[in-house]
Order: sequence, then structure tokens, then C-alpha cells
Amino acid sequence: MGEAVLTWQEKPGCAVRLHEDGLPAIDRLFFIQHTLGGPFDMRFLAKTILVLTLVLTMAAQFFTPVFAHHSQAMFDQTQEIIIEGTVHRFDWVNPHMYLIVATTGPDGEPALVEGEGLAITQALVDGLNRDALKPGTPVVMRANPNRGGWGKQVRILDVTTRDGEIHPFYKESNRNRRLTPAQSLSGRWAPNRAGIGAGFGAMAQFPLTPAAREVQARMIDDGLCIAEPVPFLAILDEMREIAISDDEVIIHFDNSGDHVIRTIHMNAEHPANLQPANHGHSVGWWEGDTLVIDTVAYTPNSSGLGGSVPSSAGKHTIERLALTEERTRLRYQITVEDPVYLTEPATLAQQWDHRPDIDFSPANEACDDEVAARYIDSLPD
Repeated sequence: MGEAVLTWQEKPGCAVRLHEDGLPAIDRLFFIQHTLGGPFDMRFLAKTILVLTLVLTMAAQFFTPVFAHHSQAMFDQTQEIIIEGTVHRFDWVNPHMYLIVATTGPDGEPALVEGEGLAITQALVDGLNRDALKPGTPVVMRANPNRGGWGKQVRILDVTTRDGEIHPFYKESNRNRRLTPAQSLSGRWAPNRAGIGAGFGAMAQFPLTPAAREVQARMIDDGLCIAEPVPFLAILDEMREIAISDDEVIIHFDNSGDHVIRTIHMNAEHPANLQPANHGHSVGWWEGDTLVIDTVAYTPNSSGLGGSVPSSAGKHTIERLALTEERTRLRYQITVEDPVYLTEPATLAQQWDHRPDIDFSPANEACDDEVAARYIDSLPD
């Protein structure tokens, strides 16, 4: 097993290759043959094995600054490190889970490396199995390093266990999931990782006014447990359930353990003198099989257009939801108007997978303000 700790340059035949999703990955055959084939070497694997990545796409650029309640800029997403060790602890918490791996540091001394993951619901949507990563489990953790160097949190891409199974964290699962057809829009849905990339890419193109960019630069909501309204609420790869009746449609969102319930009043008008609310007042109607939702009376919000981009009292949204032809997905489209923070209306579209297999988060998995602020100690100096 001594060969497993050689650097890429020293190890003959090792390669960096691109997967079909365009993201860089270390050759899995190397892991299985040289790392998982025998007992784990507890030394820090190659100390810091760095792998250069391709130029980030527009979606990834938007994804980097703001996601799941705090900035990702503290991590260098152009490089990867490999950490070999055993699971010390797995903190299954919201809005970010943390896997702590016992390894050996570059100084040869025992060390603990804390890796950040996604929110619980996001991880479940992508198929992460919590029970596979119990304390004492030998693992190889692939991560983006912290710009502050050794000893600070890293951003987990995925974790490989001795059986060769790759457990997804920020890196999308490579499993082929078979979706079942839905009978109607009623049911449970969740965007997949590709869908959230498309959503963030579209939001990155929103025509912001100078006033919006000035507020965004201050990142007022960074590191807070808040449930932003649509469009941000709708595009996250977390579970949501739609219940349809004659008079109303209820959409229940699970947002990192916090629950948002939107009521759409069907075939009704917006009443006069509405009291503004965080998620506005919604009315809806059917255009054939398409549900159309019109929402006004939003409270001004410092992240009302998503990712620390503010919205004003004049924000207005139109959403359209319809099943795809094969009925295994729902097509979601939203057009946003804001006379203060957008120079013109902006539209994004996304698909949600039919996911009757996912459950809501229990009360004890609500977003925790202390956990949300946990990243602060690992900010680069």
C-alpha cells in the first residue's frame, strides 16, 4: 500500500480525466486498484494532491459565491485534494452537514480534517447514505481545499469507501436513478444537481440594476438560516410536495430543514389592500394541463431575487408548472419583474424530478443558526 501515497507525478499510469458532466475527476480505477484494494495507509495521501480543473461554466461561477446560506469563495474550486483516513464523526445537521476524517497531517502527526457537505435534504435527493459513513469506516475523501491552507474546513466532493462505493456530497451522484411517472402535478418533486446548475446559471444572467449589485456585494444574508422566496426557493435541489384541490393548491417546500408552505388561491383575484408577506400572495388558474401562479405583495427582501440579490415591494412573479411528456418530471418556469432591482423581466426554467421516495425533514433537523455560522472559523485569514 505504500504506492498509494505517491503524488500523481510520481505514480506511473495515473490520470486526470473529465466525466460526461464536464467536471474533473480522479480516475476511479486508481482508487479501487491502489487505495481500496487493501488496508488503508493512514498517512495523508500525497499531502496535498492538487488537480487542476477546467474553466468554470457560468452556472458554476454563480454557484461559487452563494449557496446554502454562506459563500463558497473560501474554497478553491480549481483544485482538488485527496484525504485518506477513517471517519471520526459525521454531523448530520442543517444547513450543512460535516464529515470529520481522522488522518495524518503533512507534519506526520495525527490530524482531523473537517469537510463541509450540503444540506440534509439535498444529500438525500442525491442518494447519500448516512449509515455507510459510520465512525471508524475507512474512506478516501475528495475535496476542494480551503484557500486558508491546512487545518481549515474543506469542501467535500465525494467520499469513496472500501467497497468501491462513491458517496456524493457536492459532486453529483453518478448513479442512474429510474424515475416513475406521475399521475398529475400532485406529489413530491425535487430538482437534480444538473437542474440546480441550470437554475443558478439563469439567475447569474438576471439583468440587475446598479442598486441590486451594490446590495449583492455586501452579502447581507451570508451565513443565516433564512428561507428566501422564489425564485431561489424553487430551484434548490430539495424536496417539495404539491397538493391540489378545487379551491387551492398547496406547495410545501423543505428548505434545509425549514418548511415553507405556499397557498395558491385558485380562480380568484388578488384582494385589495393586501398585507405584504415574505412569499407574497398567490392566485392561480389552469391553462390546459399547465398550472399558472401569479404572485404579488412581496415584502422587500435582501435576498428576494436569490443569493443576496434584493427585491422590492414591486416584485411580481408568474410561475408555470406542467408535466413533461414522459410524466417523470415537472417543467418549472418563472418570470420575475422588479422595477427597482431588475432592468427588465427575467425568466428561468428548470425541471423537477418526480421523487415519491423522499420524505420531509423531521423537526430536529431544522436549520441551526450555530451550524450555519460554523464556516466562519475556517475563513481564510
